[in-house]
Amino acid sequence: MHERTAIRNSALSILDDAAPPGWTLRKGRGRAVSIEECPVLELAIPNEPTQRGAQRKRREPVLTVTTYIAEGEDGDTASDDAAVWIEAALDADPTLGGVCQDATHANTEIAPYAGGETPVWEMTLTYNLRVS
Repeated sequence: MHERTAIRNSALSILDDAAPPGWTLRKGRGRAVSIEECPVLELAIPNEPTQRGAQRKRREPVLTVTTYIAEGEDGDTASDDAAVWIEAALDADPTLGGVCQDATHANTEIAPYAGGETPVWEMTLTYNLRVS
């Protein structure tokens, strides 16, 4: 199994154990999320910088955890509430079940996407990983 696959599977398992009832968790599908599916959490590894050292290849994948929350009035607070359980779950095991050496929360972006009566808020937490 490739390291990226092991990372996605392990992080998804950790977050599935921590998710409040009603959440759908899955690997990123590369397609739009419908409002009926919300709240949704998707994991992806959109890039993986590598370096070749004298001894071995060094992998530093970037893990993104993206949530989609349908919320009419207070989506930023709903996103913050999701960040609390996501960050706590991943911070509790920075090796993500032993599949990496370290996972560091590097960035959070939150944006509302209006359309229809209820906007869907998108929040992406970015984690820099060290694999080898």
